[in-house]
Amino acid sequence: MRDEGASAREAPASPGRLVGMGLGCLVLAGCGVKVPSVDLPGAGWGNEGREALFENRVWLDQGADAPAGDLRIFLSDGTLVMTSCGEVYRLAPWRWIDEGTLVWEEDGKSIRADVAVIERREMALVIDPDGLNEGREYRAAEAPVVCPDRR
Repeated sequence: MRDEGASAREAPASPGRLVGMGLGCLVLAGCGVKVPSVDLPGAGWGNEGREALFENRVWLDQGADAPAGDLRIFLSDGTLVMTSCGEVYRLAPWRWIDEGTLVWEEDGKSIRADVAVIERREMALVIDPDGLNEGREYRAAEAPVVCPDRR
């Protein structure tokens, strides 16, 4: 004989029930009940020394659409160095605005970026120029690095 109570527990939740559960979570969040947020892997600055991983390092853009040798250096004095093999360099002011979020000035605009991943050899930024939320992946440069010959 089959236990009908057990089969009801094993059945997947219906779409209506899932929507109801989602609305319930929103109501609880609106009532001041803290619902935990989901972080990207590597996100957050809970560990000491993450700024040391980020600042004063040469980061090479790994995007297929990035110019050859495109790099960023976030100096701890608030200077951002940007250049590539085919462009002149740019020095721009940058600063942390909260844990894991920074902003720099470029052509009269403030560019906001969230540090999604920061490790010894890898970094990923979610850059928000004009609300586009563009993801960029970087790798730490290890000397020697030379721009490709452009002849």
